[in-house]
Amino acid sequence: MKQAARVDRTLSALADPSRRRVVELLRQHPHTAGELAGRIGMRPAALSRHPKTLTAANLVVEAHPDHHTRVRIYDLARRWPT
Repeated sequence: MKQAARVDRTLSALADPSRRRVVELLRQHPHTAGELAGRIGMRPAALSRHPKTLTAANLVVEAHPDHHTRVRIYDLARRWPT
């Protein structure tokens, strides 16, 4: 992917205030989808599109614990200094 397209995708993903809040929360530590929804004050269904957008922009990664395949844990794709 060309550099300009990567920058466009990143800026587009960060244009939404809720997605910026997700990134702020993930800077502290990984969160489950439910934790993010609670901290932001959104229902989980409404929040679900935001981590997907951030994942598509390669800003966030998603993991599933072995014992709970329906649980999603989100973290920053690369840890930045806090």
